[in-house]
Amino acid sequence: MTTPTKDPESEAFLDILSDEERVRAHRIPGVRTVLVVLSSRGMVLDRDALRQKILFTYPDSAVFYMTPLGQAVGTAAPRKVDLLVDLTGPGERQAGLCFPRKLRGRARVAVGRNAGLFRKRVYDRVYNDQTKSAELPQDVLERERVVQREVLALGGIAVAQRGEALRDQSHTIALGLPPISRL
Repeated sequence: MTTPTKDPESEAFLDILSDEERVRAHRIPGVRTVLVVLSSRGMVLDRDALRQKILFTYPDSAVFYMTPLGQAVGTAAPRKVDLLVDLTGPGERQAGLCFPRKLRGRARVAVGRNAGLFRKRVYDRVYNDQTKSAELPQDVLERERVVQREVLALGGIAVAQRGEALRDQSHTIALGLPPISRL
């Protein structure tokens, strides 16, 4: 009896499916307002792309942004929000020592990174990138991409990358076209 060979495309598809199931398990019911505290180190998604991902998961929600220093980006968020997604990383400057506690008081559910003194005990769901530092890439932007994706997944927001860049077929397509007749 021969052993079946593993197909890399099937393995990648199964990985995507398992990631989507994990993210779907973290969805929070009844989310109408989302407050995202942006990272000052680097954002992988721009605000519009991040808004699109959040609205895809929570279609009836309003999305608000804030800097780690507590300043609103765009429209100011209401006093109470349903979901707080804090992307502030370790070593980033914040509005104060108790800023995470103030944010937690504003939110029904808080999701973030384990950065600072209080987040591990204050937030509902915390991604600890310090214990997983050996698995994470050394490049800052690549590291932020992985960590921010994981934090968003804890909030039930899927950032699945679908598809791959295909090879350039412009030369083969052009060779298969009929010649242009002259008038």
